[in-house]
Amino acid sequence: MGLAPVGTERRLVAFLETIRCKADSLFILGDLFDFWFEYGRTIPRYGSRVLAEIYRLKEFGVRIVYLSGNHDFRFQGFFRSEVGIRTGHIVEETIDEQRIWMSHGDELDQRLVSVLFRRLMRSRAGEIAHSMVPSGLRAELAVWAATISRARGQDEYLCQEMVRFAAGKLGKGFDIVVMGHVHLPVLQEFENGVYLNTGDWLTHFSYGVIRNGAVSLEYFRG
Repeated sequence: MGLAPVGTERRLVAFLETIRCKADSLFILGDLFDFWFEYGRTIPRYGSRVLAEIYRLKEFGVRIVYLSGNHDFRFQGFFRSEVGIRTGHIVEETIDEQRIWMSHGDELDQRLVSVLFRRLMRSRAGEIAHSMVPSGLRAELAVWAATISRARGQDEYLCQEMVRFAAGKLGKGFDIVVMGHVHLPVLQEFENGVYLNTGDWLTHFSYGVIRNGAVSLEYFRG
C-alpha cells in the first residue's frame, strides 16, 4: 500500500474480510506496504485500512506471519507488540505434514545494485541516514523508488533463478517452496514437491492456498 490505487486497497480489504472465518494462518510475503519504516512512535499513515483488517483477523483467531520484503524491511516491533503478529525474513513450517519454506525472495537477486541496496537499507548506517530525512521527503523518495522498481517490468532472470532455487530446496527435504517479489503468479510441480509464487495484488490479485496438504494458486475476483 502507498502507491496502490484506492480501489486496489479496498479489494485487498474485501479479500481479508472473506478469510476471517476460513483461514487458520495467513502468511504475508512482503511488500505489502511501499517502504514501511518505523521510528519510535511513528509509523506510515498509508495502508491504514489494510492494517486495521489485519488486526481484525487476529481478533478472529487467524495466526499471521509477516515476512519482510524489499519495500517493507524496517520492522522494529510495531507488528509484534501492537498487532500481535510474527515477523521475520524466512519461515520454515510444517503444515498438514508438508514441510514448507517461505520467503519474499529478493535476496536471490545477487546483482550488484540489488545487493548494495539491501545492505544499505538494512544497515544501521542506512537507518540513521534515513531518520535524518524529513518525513515528507522520505515519503516522496519512497514513492519515487517504488515507481522506478515497478517500471522495470518483468524480471525474467530472477523468475528463472527462483525456479532453480526452489528445485534445490525441494531436493533438500522441503515439500513446498513459496516466494513472491517478481509479481508473477506461478505454480510449478516437480517430482519431489511444488514451487509457488503468489504473484501480486497490483495486477493479478493472486494468492496461494495450502489445504489438506495440497497447494493451489487462486485469484480474487471480488
